[in-house]
Amino acid sequence: MTSKPEYVDLLNDIRLQEHRAGVYLEAWANKTDNKDLKECLCFVAAREYSHGDIFDRRVKELGFATVEIEDPEFAEKVRVVSSDISDADKIAWLKESRSRMPTPSVRERYEAATVDESVDELTRSLLRWFTDVENDSVVSMNKVYSDIEKVG
Repeated sequence: MTSKPEYVDLLNDIRLQEHRAGVYLEAWANKTDNKDLKECLCFVAAREYSHGDIFDRRVKELGFATVEIEDPEFAEKVRVVSSDISDADKIAWLKESRSRMPTPSVRERYEAATVDESVDELTRSLLRWFTDVENDSVVSMNKVYSDIEKVG
């Protein structure tokens, strides 16, 4: 490719978001005493790290360099999930934090890209697979979150 397609920035954003999610989910897993939550967080964190690597590789396969972009809320997210507040309070904080995310969200952007014919077929296929895996992670996390929220 000679000129940088617009969606390369999306792939970079996914790369950053996934790697950072791996970091804070792993930090939380290392802090919680809840066996089910720890297991789920470790599983999803490993997925997130892997996704970060996959999207890093895809950007490079397309002939472009990845770019580091600071997330001003990342340090706070790690601080909260590593703190001594309850897991239920961490869940509530994370849900509230998500409500402040800019729109369109990275998720809305990558879901749109799965059907955007200006995105190359291999990348659209990757994004469809990624969407399915993310949906599976959300289901797993929501089940564990729900059990914790019931207890309070």
